[in-house]
Amino acid sequence: MQATKLRRMIIVGIGVAAILAIGAAAWWLRAPSAADREVVFVIPPGTAARGASGAATPALPQTINLTLNRQDVLVIRNDDSQAVQIGPFKIEPGQRFVQQYYNRGTYELMCTIHVAQRMQVIVR
Repeated sequence: MQATKLRRMIIVGIGVAAILAIGAAAWWLRAPSAADREVVFVIPPGTAARGASGAATPALPQTINLTLNRQDVLVIRNDDSQAVQIGPFKIEPGQRFVQQYYNRGTYELMCTIHVAQRMQVIVR
């Protein structure tokens, strides 16, 4: 009788430990982690002035490609003396815009740097 109770307690203990281990592993896998890769674009000084004169402003590509599985994070740093509008966000001089995407898709954004005032972020 004692051996049966002991065996039952050991089995219950192992079961509880297994459930805790599975829960901890699931929490660890779902927890936010540092990005594997930052995709950084720098808006250099004079970009707004070049754009206003009609000159090309190659600081940001028309299309930015990110990879969801690599946990890419888009970083845009404004080193210009003028603010830049990316989507609903105004990036003041000296500021950084940091955006991580959690869903695949094509995101159409307004962008004051581009002549067409548009840019795309494609997340695969």
